[in-house]
Amino acid sequence: MKTVLIAIISLLSFSMQSQNRYELQDQGKEKLYLSDYITKMSERKIINSEPIIVIDGTPFRFQDLEKQKLPLYKKEIQEIMPLDRQKGISIYGNSAENGVLIVTTNRKKK
Repeated sequence: MKTVLIAIISLLSFSMQSQNRYELQDQGKEKLYLSDYITKMSERKIINSEPIIVIDGTPFRFQDLEKQKLPLYKKEIQEIMPLDRQKGISIYGNSAENGVLIVTTNRKKK
């Protein structure tokens, strides 16, 4: 029983750690806004828990976010839209198997 409990706690902590890679630069609960959105979308089977995030045309893969947070604040997000799986794979290759989220911001275009 003790090992089962330890395994469950380990699995939950790994899941929470992996979702925290999608933290925003905000403080408090605002920084987990995108992680919460991804969790809800994966529960509805629209995407998996490690999608590619495309912010104004710049893709961020889950693996690329090992040591950084997304360069984004919640107040900058205008729209979050999931991309169709087949379209995502045709654009981003096999790394888009987990899904692609297109994030449009209200930043000024360069």
